Amino acid sequence: MKKFCIIVNKDRDERLELTEQVKEYLSAHGKTCEVRVESLENSEEFLPVPADTECVIVLGGDGTMIRAANRLKELSVPMLGINAGNLGYLTGAEVSETEKSLERLCSGAFFIEKRMMLDVEKDGNYSGTVLNEVAITRNGVSRLIDLKVSVNGALLDVISGDGLLISTPTGSTGYNMSAGGAIVKPEAELIMITPLCPHSLSSRPVIVTAEDEITIEVIQDKRTQDVEIAATYDGREAVQVKAGEILSIRKSKYVTELIKLDERSFFEVLRSKLGRIDR
Repeated sequence: MKKFCIIVNKDRDERLELTEQVKEYLSAHGKTCEVRVESLENSEEFLPVPADTECVIVLGGDGTMIRAANRLKELSVPMLGINAGNLGYLTGAEVSETEKSLERLCSGAFFIEKRMMLDVEKDGNYSGTVLNEVAITRNGVSRLIDLKVSVNGALLDVISGDGLLISTPTGSTGYNMSAGGAIVKPEAELIMITPLCPHSLSSRPVIVTAEDEITIEVIQDKRTQDVEIAATYDGREAVQVKAGEILSIRKSKYVTELIKLDERSFFEVLRSKLGRIDR
């Protein structure tokens, strides 16, 4: 790989010191490098990644990685994350390992993990693509919402509660984990359906195959306002969903390619990030 692009979260590298370190290393090893700076306060100013980019290095945390995954989905470019954030499940290296990680990257001592994504349609029209999850939640007044959930046209459940998560394996360690959903190896291909605070003991998390299509309809009743439900895509944007409208979610043709530099298993990383103790 010769042509690189650095995507940096300026909120995590305010003085761009880490960015300069990475850029200087790549230049010293005969690589060309573009820089794209993002800030949560000025996200609309983000410039597109050059189409001929062969590798993207992301400086930030999981949120930066997820936003980069969406921006890169049509380019099919692998990315390496250097964790300048908090947990960093998706990143492949820590800031303290920057030079060592770049050395391995430039020498080809890495492998690529492909992570499935999900496409969302609203009433038959494309609405978004996610790496982690779609969260369908109440919006505004604190009331229960009723969601009719079907898989391949067959009714699964009518969930009454705070909402619903539709997650990928990558998203299993995010909102899904906090909501009591299963933790899944990220290379698996499946879709998780996790109710949020259901008002019924019978509404439980369900796992379906990656080939299944999930539809969610907001049920109209006396509690439902005209616009009360928000569908949030990877936490980055919210789409209003009215009673009677239908969301359809299925496996996307796009995948996210993550560069991994070591042979640590998913479970080793999980124990490390969650602070679990080996006995």
